[in-house]
Amino acid sequence: MEYMLDTGCLESIEKYLDIVPIKGVTSTPSIIKREGKIDFFSHMKRTLDVIGDDRTLHMQVVAKDTVGMMADAKKIWRIIGEDAFVKIPASKAGLSALTRLKKDNAECRITTSAVYTKLHAFMALEAGADYVAIYTNRSEVLGIDPFETIHSAKRYATSQSLQGKIMASSIKSTTQITDAIEAGADAVTFSPTILEEIFHFAATKKAIDDFTDDWISLYQTKTI
Repeated sequence: MEYMLDTGCLESIEKYLDIVPIKGVTSTPSIIKREGKIDFFSHMKRTLDVIGDDRTLHMQVVAKDTVGMMADAKKIWRIIGEDAFVKIPASKAGLSALTRLKKDNAECRITTSAVYTKLHAFMALEAGADYVAIYTNRSEVLGIDPFETIHSAKRYATSQSLQGKIMASSIKSTTQITDAIEAGADAVTFSPTILEEIFHFAATKKAIDDFTDDWISLYQTKTI
């Protein structure tokens, strides 16, 4: 399972790399906007330096047409490096860009984003997407079951012997993380705030406090 952070905050990335097994970082213009009007490519280079070569970096194109998406992708690879995964939406123009870029270079790294339906996922997998990012919370808001989409996409990739991985993104709760994993997702992406919810779980804190208090009552020290 690949756990990835949805954030552009370098401080948060550095913090959680030392706590949980983070395998990558994903970004969108909306995520970057939270950091203010930063020097985008310089910031992403620093992000890559922080996460190292053994983790993945996923960056979203902003153009809406095929030619523009391809130009965005090539610019990202030229400046950041060919190891970066370029996020291209599952639109008509996006699937065309995916197909053309993979035809030019089968080894280029692409994550298909903004996936809501099974057919979106199937087509992206067939076109050679390395990751297919199914929008989990946004799907639920629209009344679409994202976990059924994840399950079907994973089953499709397996049955067709395709290498693309299924990514559950746009996650807003710990329950969505576990449901996505149980549905068959290969990767889940979420904001650092969700990790804070996990680590502030009241019952866990109480258990820790009880252990320490009992030890202190016996040996008058907080460590073994």
